[in-house]
Amino acid sequence: MGVTRTDWSEHYSQGRVFRRLGDDERNLIVEHALAPEGGRALDVGCGTGEMPVYLASLGYEVDAVDAVDAALVRARADHPDTAVRWLCLDIERDDPAPLDSGVYDLVVFRLSVAFVHDRTRVLHALGRRLREGGTVLIITPLAAHTSAKKRHIALDEEEITALTCGWKSVQRVAAGGLAALVLREPCADTVATERSVPATGYAVAGALAVVTNVEGRVLLGWSKRGMWEIPGGKIEGAEPLDGAGVRELAEETGLHATGASVVTILTDAAQGVPRVTAVIRIAGVTGTLITAEPDKFTRWEWHDPHGLGCLGPVFTPSAQALTAVWPGVIHGLPPVNAYPVAAELAPVPGEPAEAVRLRHAMTDAVIAGGWTCSSAVQEALRTVPRHRFAPETDLKTAYDDDLAVVTRRDQNGRATSSVSAAWLQADMAEQLHLEPGATVLEVLESRQVRSPPDLP
Repeated sequence: MGVTRTDWSEHYSQGRVFRRLGDDERNLIVEHALAPEGGRALDVGCGTGEMPVYLASLGYEVDAVDAVDAALVRARADHPDTAVRWLCLDIERDDPAPLDSGVYDLVVFRLSVAFVHDRTRVLHALGRRLREGGTVLIITPLAAHTSAKKRHIALDEEEITALTCGWKSVQRVAAGGLAALVLREPCADTVATERSVPATGYAVAGALAVVTNVEGRVLLGWSKRGMWEIPGGKIEGAEPLDGAGVRELAEETGLHATGASVVTILTDAAQGVPRVTAVIRIAGVTGTLITAEPDKFTRWEWHDPHGLGCLGPVFTPSAQALTAVWPGVIHGLPPVNAYPVAAELAPVPGEPAEAVRLRHAMTDAVIAGGWTCSSAVQEALRTVPRHRFAPETDLKTAYDDDLAVVTRRDQNGRATSSVSAAWLQADMAEQLHLEPGATVLEVLESRQVRSPPDLP
């Protein structure tokens, strides 16, 4: 069992401290992330505030967040004259609204990233808040230098590889017995990756399970093969396809499906061996997520659909299965033959609290602009999960009231499909005077606009 908020609260309330900020760590900041003029920094898991106070002394405007209020009480008391904004926020689970859509030059995780379960998702989400050229700095103990009793505070080499995947620039530096990871450019393209195929047999048949949680995030595991994979494996004997997906899910993650259905059948080849893959959509799960087969997987994490294009290496069938559920979220995949089984895809349930807040803000802006006056259209704007129809993009973009969200582009990069701007959808809905049960087809004509010739 992991460390709980109650555990942390007791820790800080008892006056206990962590490793003091060392000169090696201070030098890291100076060498790799010296404050630019007007620079902003975010310290995640700030504890009693030693790191944010040092960042402020270098000229940063600092937001310091911690999930435990007892830590912030001590931080404010210990540093009453420091211009740091102290925020009580669980960076993994809470709505990031307190960050005020901030853009940062530096994000620091000092001795805290090991306590974040969905590390990859959190780091990429914060990476999208970086100003161009910005840095994420992770300072962490190493498992190889940590006792078994304190293993939960440290990262091993496989965890570090998974954590840094999907970043274009990764630099590792030693810092007084700790490892420092300097990350920049947070979106390296997802790359379809194969693994070895058994030499025996004429074909390989498998089932892959697409599982989402109550926030609508999808489950992937970092495998010992050095790639992200969704739960799944070979079909055993004459077992049904959906049954194979349910079985593999339980064997690998400890989760038990409450419902499953076959979405599509994929056929391709790997190293010349024909491959048939059934994509299984899991309707819901019970149980506690664990790494049930540590010889095959290092860890399991929940990922945002719009972040699937920035993960680095992903097992090819897993990537193709994910695009069967969310078309367009991963680009550049090798060809595959798809045979849909379900007449229509079931919606992905759940959403983070951030989506609800952004949707209400979008609706308020559309109403203020005078684009809707009827309660029915306003209610639709407040309740329809717009981001599900644009899984390729982040929530902030999906709920921009003035922006049409491009969902498809041709080989030349020209937009071929989009979700219309919210104000336009509201205006059209008002003019159509829609009634319950109506079916609407929207067709937008795209024209090439030529510039007028230069006048003499």
